[in-house]
Amino acid sequence: MAEGGMEFNKISGAQKAAAFMLAIGEEHGRTIWEMLSDDEVKELSQHMATLGTIEAEYVETIFVEFAGKVSTVGNLNGSFESTERLLGKMLPGDRVSQIMDEIRGPAGRTMWDKLGNVNEMVLASYLKNEYPQTVAVVLQKIKAEHAARVLSVLPEDFSMEVIMRMLRMESVQKDILDKARLSQLF
Repeated sequence: MAEGGMEFNKISGAQKAAAFMLAIGEEHGRTIWEMLSDDEVKELSQHMATLGTIEAEYVETIFVEFAGKVSTVGNLNGSFESTERLLGKMLPGDRVSQIMDEIRGPAGRTMWDKLGNVNEMVLASYLKNEYPQTVAVVLQKIKAEHAARVLSVLPEDFSMEVIMRMLRMESVQKDILDKARLSQLF
């Protein structure tokens, strides 16, 4: 029984969650707290503040009940689709897309994303045989930090020519970019 004569079977789910969070403490609960919205933190805190004393055997029962509910899920199928569905229920769509793009790796990325992951020495070695205008287009499409590293590896005169073209460049039509020879790399 909780303090004040509350019977264990009448403790609400929110009260059980409050007891659970109190029991796991700061170290183990930090990640969960960070995922909660402000309203959820307030609600859970309110229940924690008014919980009273719960005997150790009931705390154990809460953990056993939690483990039982988690373990009755049955077989799990971890896939990109199931992960994306789950995240979609908890996070904003743009954040889900960003996370999924990162974990999918090169297979789910555009040619430009893939080029952004090519080692700067390798990319510079390939690009040094291209026209400066082509190199300027490529470097405009990848992250600035990566482009800077590639430029630092290219011969100095060539790098300066590429930079000058990048500064004067207008936007390139998408269909021209789609047909670029670089797509053959991937």
